[in-house]
Amino acid sequence: MLLNIVKAKAQSGEDIPFEISFQLDDNLISYKGYKFLTPAIVKGKMNYQNEKLLIIANVNFKILAICDNCSENFEKNINFDFEENFVENFNSHNEEDYLINQTSVEIDKPVIDNLLLNIPTKMLCKDSCKGLCSICGKNKNFYSCNCKSLEDELEKLENPFNQLKK
Repeated sequence: MLLNIVKAKAQSGEDIPFEISFQLDDNLISYKGYKFLTPAIVKGKMNYQNEKLLIIANVNFKILAICDNCSENFEKNINFDFEENFVENFNSHNEEDYLINQTSVEIDKPVIDNLLLNIPTKMLCKDSCKGLCSICGKNKNFYSCNCKSLEDELEKLENPFNQLKK
């Protein structure tokens, strides 16, 4: 998705607000079973000065995720801020900067790069998720089981791994 920077160039040194929205590809995070439910909304400001463009923005979207504790599907809002530099001169380009294309910048790449850095590594349907019973496999958020007494009996057995629970 291209972000027009003509106004920022014309008003050099001033913060120019912008808002842009685009659909992200599910394949970006499909390895975890996530799906994008809403387009990414990118709101922020851009400031062009000395052949450099600074973009400070917030990204917001909703995904369908799978809880890492109980394996239930749930919807989660993802919201993060980022700050990126864009340069016109390829000679002043370093690995962390993105390039300006005359009158626009490609906003997808910095959004995706920051998304991959900011998406939580552990997704929980709620902070108090109890997960699955390690013995019968029932979801402890919805069902109760009597496996705790069986688990207590198993702990009494001699097992060198019982020390790890302590």
